[in-house]
Amino acid sequence: MSAPPCAFCGRPLARRLVDLGLSPLANALVAEEDLGQPDPRYPLAAWVCAGCFLVQVPPVERRETIFSDVYPYFSSVSSTWREHCRRYAEEMVERLALGPSSLAVEIASNDGVLLAELAARGVEVLG
Repeated sequence: MSAPPCAFCGRPLARRLVDLGLSPLANALVAEEDLGQPDPRYPLAAWVCAGCFLVQVPPVERRETIFSDVYPYFSSVSSTWREHCRRYAEEMVERLALGPSSLAVEIASNDGVLLAELAARGVEVLG
């Protein structure tokens, strides 16, 4: 599998960190008429950018295919989760004295709710 440019700095990805072969998509709902069919499988390889060292899994399917109107992941629309992230960001900014010279990195960031709360408080974020 050839890798696309780095999602952060745009440099061509040239170093494969790990190749786990083929894997089905996570959190995919299966229609009742497809219950007996095998799941589509996609390459699952993590690459490291030699420029910024971001480890990333290149996209293998269109965003609209993965995040359809029946996708079961709701964190960014959950009022209780958003409130938890708001309170947690406030607490971490105070407890750790985070500010404009700080950098918060979220590994395996899904939708950026927590990072958005930290950024709103002047913390530089990456995720």
